[in-house]
Amino acid sequence: MITGIKNRFKWFFNPPVHNQPVAVAEKDPELERKEYLLAKYGFCQLPTVDLTELLPDFSETVNNYTYLEGTSLVTDIALLKALARKFADCNYLEIGSWRGESLSNVAEVAKKCISITLSPAEMKELNFGDGFIQAHGIFSKNLNNVTKIEHNSQTFDFSKLTDKFDLIFVDGDHSYEGVKLDTEKVLALQKSNDSIVVWHDYGNYTERPNYTTLAGILDGLPKSEHKYLYHVSNTICAVLIRKDYKTYMSEFPTMPNKSFSISLQTKKI
Repeated sequence: MITGIKNRFKWFFNPPVHNQPVAVAEKDPELERKEYLLAKYGFCQLPTVDLTELLPDFSETVNNYTYLEGTSLVTDIALLKALARKFADCNYLEIGSWRGESLSNVAEVAKKCISITLSPAEMKELNFGDGFIQAHGIFSKNLNNVTKIEHNSQTFDFSKLTDKFDLIFVDGDHSYEGVKLDTEKVLALQKSNDSIVVWHDYGNYTERPNYTTLAGILDGLPKSEHKYLYHVSNTICAVLIRKDYKTYMSEFPTMPNKSFSISLQTKKI
């Protein structure tokens, strides 16, 4: 998540400069990725599995949620939590943790959690401000079942990990190269054929794919695994689950087939 945050806060890292000559319009990088996907794979979005098809008894409580910039959707975190419940003594790996919202929620139901995320020194090298560094891990501190490895996943030696994982959440560097490399690395970390991999920011919105992320996922996986890739409805997540589900192709606007009940309360930090 941390490295990918730069894409979400372009205005912060590259503030607009006024009174400059207007540059010639360049081709939209996302459009180029879409064309790349269509040329290479013949498609540019994943089939969508309905949340209630994937998790028929879906009911979750999300804690430590901030409604601040750069975080996951409520449904993204609830999805992770519900998937973790599918495994007895779930072993969870998260690549890219910022405030620790998803990590602290999954830690409530998983036996063991490992987070690989940038160190403060790496964040400084990447020109993240003090505000980003101070907020890093605010919700995942002092959790007994969480081990935090402060290292850029792009350069981390994953062979040092002795664990295999039931559930893996990829939310690190959101560039094409970053998603592809993280995807390639996590394949060897799955505990079994039943293990589940989740990618964040597959969608720019819940009904529209992020072509850069999708290209990184597809190019990072063997083609034999592509048939088990799904977008989960009402989230911006893609999942790798080696099961067959009833699916459909999302279109905007989607006619709602469900609604959610939400109860909010705050607590001081």
